[in-house]
Amino acid sequence: MVTVRNLILFLSCSFFIFSLIGCTDLTEYNLAIDAGLYVLSSTDFSQINSLSSISNASALLIYPGNIFILSTDGVINRFDSSTLEKTGEFAIGSPSPAAYSEIEYCSVKNSAYIIGSLGKIIEISLPDCTIIDEFSVCESPVLLLNGVGSRYLFVADGPSSRIHQVAIDGNIKKDNVFLYYAILSMASCENPDSFAVGTSDGLNSVEVLGPASLRTMRLTSERMSYSAMEAILNDTLFVGMRDNSVGVIDVFHHEPMPGPSFYDGENIPGSSFSVAMGNDMKHAYVLSYIGDNTSRLTSYNFRFAEEPMELDIPGYPLDLKVSGNGDIYVLTTE
Repeated sequence: MVTVRNLILFLSCSFFIFSLIGCTDLTEYNLAIDAGLYVLSSTDFSQINSLSSISNASALLIYPGNIFILSTDGVINRFDSSTLEKTGEFAIGSPSPAAYSEIEYCSVKNSAYIIGSLGKIIEISLPDCTIIDEFSVCESPVLLLNGVGSRYLFVADGPSSRIHQVAIDGNIKKDNVFLYYAILSMASCENPDSFAVGTSDGLNSVEVLGPASLRTMRLTSERMSYSAMEAILNDTLFVGMRDNSVGVIDVFHHEPMPGPSFYDGENIPGSSFSVAMGNDMKHAYVLSYIGDNTSRLTSYNFRFAEEPMELDIPGYPLDLKVSGNGDIYVLTTE
């Protein structure tokens, strides 16, 4: 099944191949897709608010008092988080169906990094969305990570399966590591410069050894896909997807073990998984595509055994976030 992430990887790899064979007049075309935003209560999945007909929406960021929704039109839309009234629209780049799928908040600089068109990384100030910087570190970036308090941005490149280390002071590329398989997810825990990387063939850790030095280690022997991960707040544990099971992942354990433990797994039907952490220190949420133009939101209690809640939502899943007060934001196609 073709997922949004797979489509982005395909388009990124296609651009990389075309550039190798000398096709310099490549034009990126946009595909019109409207989206809907659903704001849900974490207690019972009841709907609090919603938005419809968001043109070419691709990703979202929750920020105090605001919601930012990226568009493949090269635009970022700003909404009031209480009323969902639109308060601004800002052009940040040229249209591209293969871009604007990632936006990462940087707590140190109170800014956000965005994957733009043609491999560019765009840094914007918040909440006014002024462009601070534009730069390139690789051919086709697909994922971004900046841990809370970290002075590095980590950029995953699709075609090369490399992760690049970028110092946020000046946005200067420092080092990179090779992971052999397709990089599907990245998440950092309480140590922002040691993080977990999920690939199509297992789990890795990456550690910052210095200002221009990275070390990676393969942590699993089983050949399984880790497609989505999120760190548990103030902990060294993660909640993530291993193939079609959601569970707790212990990456940075201190006991001698052959690899990271994965436990309390529960099967989640579908594909195209996203994971978001709740603010109650016991729930995470999984968004998946179950077919027939339907997404499913599932709750997962990683502390205690509990019957999960489920809610089917029209459309294909685009993004999943949880606000500071615990409200769940689901972005899907219409």
